[in-house]
Amino acid sequence: MRLLLSSAALLLLAQCAFFPPLGSKRLKTDLAALHGTAPEKWAALPGIPKHAATGWLGEFGSSKLSALVQQAITGNPSLKATAARVEQARAQTMQAGAGLFPALTSTGSGNRTQSPGDLRFPGNNRIANRFTGNWLNMSWEIDFWGRVADTRRAAKAGSAAAEEDWHAARLSLAATTVQTAVTLAEAEVLLALAQSNVATRKVQLGILERQLDRGIDPERAALDVSLSRADFARAEATVQQRRATADQTRRTLETLLGGYPAGAERGIGSLPSLKRGIPAGLPSAMLLRRPDLRAAERRLTAALASESAAKKAMLPSIRLTGSAGRTSQEIEQLIRPESAIWNLGTQVGQTLFQGGLLKAGVDLQRGRYQEILQTYSASVLTAFREVETALAAEQFLLQQESALERAADEAERAEQLALSQYEKGLSEVLTLLDTRQRAFDARSTLTSVKAQRLRNRAALHLALGGEF
Repeated sequence: MRLLLSSAALLLLAQCAFFPPLGSKRLKTDLAALHGTAPEKWAALPGIPKHAATGWLGEFGSSKLSALVQQAITGNPSLKATAARVEQARAQTMQAGAGLFPALTSTGSGNRTQSPGDLRFPGNNRIANRFTGNWLNMSWEIDFWGRVADTRRAAKAGSAAAEEDWHAARLSLAATTVQTAVTLAEAEVLLALAQSNVATRKVQLGILERQLDRGIDPERAALDVSLSRADFARAEATVQQRRATADQTRRTLETLLGGYPAGAERGIGSLPSLKRGIPAGLPSAMLLRRPDLRAAERRLTAALASESAAKKAMLPSIRLTGSAGRTSQEIEQLIRPESAIWNLGTQVGQTLFQGGLLKAGVDLQRGRYQEILQTYSASVLTAFREVETALAAEQFLLQQESALERAADEAERAEQLALSQYEKGLSEVLTLLDTRQRAFDARSTLTSVKAQRLRNRAALHLALGGEF
């Protein structure tokens, strides 16, 4: 009982020594300097935010797209591996904190010894038994300086960083799934356009071949047929190219969803439409909610705690040991009070020389802190660049889409006029083929720009760390 009371008192005394790690003010100063690099507002989109989104997937207005993202989050093996690393980090935190408490064990032993028969002192037994039961063995390094507590802080911050990594991986997977599904829808729309183009050119080629057979202006008809056949073959090649692109994208999407890439995923069918534009004046402070930046900040906290623990390892250590049990030459006498044994002791140790081992440990942890600090700083700048680029790209893509819509309308009108003039014999077939190619290219480019704007919106949400 005295042993337990003494242990409890020392535990309370040690808890009082759990002060913050060395260098905490330096960490606050470094973080304040990093956060101070954020501009008051985004250069590409100034103003004050007027409304916020409830969920960025809802902006695409596609239930199929949301279902694909949910399927990816549920089934993607890489995301599951990241979740497993979170569990590992939590277990490491528990391991690091175990040193704050006494280690209690229970042991028992029995031995039988035989002494030589020619002993100089008679009366000693030639055969002796000894039975010992240590019901309680205690060994405890009192964390008087807070070294073990710093180690636990470092592990806990590392665990928090692992959780942020999981959130970052989850967000990245969602954005990648959206972008891949949009790319698949784009490929299918482009494939349909290419197939329609082949069908149109096939009809035109048939008309020209019949004119050639009837002998109507054979030289001109032969030239027209050759040009049309070349254009038809190019259109067929485009179809195969776009089939290959769609197939590759489909298998990529299936892999993201955690399934076998059988090439059977149907995707979302068509390109979705964005429900709204980007709110004006997004505050830069929201960027600091990005999971990867939060993970970097927690790793910086872990590095500081590790550096503090390395410094405190140079201080004296205080260890408390004790045991309580019974011992006797006869096993049945172990239950008697007079066979009780116990001991309690303390030990103070100070490392005097280890060839600079402890000093090198401090320098190592300080170097790691500086490395993580600079990596964090670079990550912040990269995050600003990603957001600014996505915001600017939104404006460029909107203007490009508007111009391409006008170009597609004019190209389709020119195609109809060229067909009419060709049928009346007022223009060459080369003019008709050229206008059809222009119309086809305009529709294809417009589809690609619409898909790129959708992918850019997903990239913007990824850069911002979530919804507006």
